[in-house]
Amino acid sequence: MTNILTPVAIWFGRLDATRENSSLVVTVDTWMSKVSRGRLPLLRVAGLPTLTLHVPGRKSGAMRSTPLLCASWNNGLIIIGSNWGGEKTPTWVYNLRAAAPGEVEIAVYGARLPVEVEELSGDDRESAWAAAVSVWPNYELYAARTTRQLPIFHLTPRL
Repeated sequence: MTNILTPVAIWFGRLDATRENSSLVVTVDTWMSKVSRGRLPLLRVAGLPTLTLHVPGRKSGAMRSTPLLCASWNNGLIIIGSNWGGEKTPTWVYNLRAAAPGEVEIAVYGARLPVEVEELSGDDRESAWAAAVSVWPNYELYAARTTRQLPIFHLTPRL
């Protein structure tokens, strides 16, 4: 579901200044999610699909919450560790890789749901990448900005 602000958000997401000030964007998004109890994060205002990832820190064990852009794919959602195309892999990626089964949850529209997590490779990764780029074309730019392969995770409801 897109709205009139979606093209503005995509344009904004392409700017180097946005990447350089990404902590401000994340802070605003986190604040909006908190005050709306997860129902209105910044990206959703722009008509983009979002979730909040809840995963324990790999070192501290403390629950970490990260608002992320997502895309529908293969009866679940995908998230990409792009870090705006920066060379550093986002911390949440390491936490997600270290999490034990049953420790990861997502929140969508304020409702929390436990999920299974799979890091994608091969043909599945390519298919998921196409789905992600259809939602956020800037992923192509982000991939070109970095030498690392952007990790893609498939999240499905835990039964």
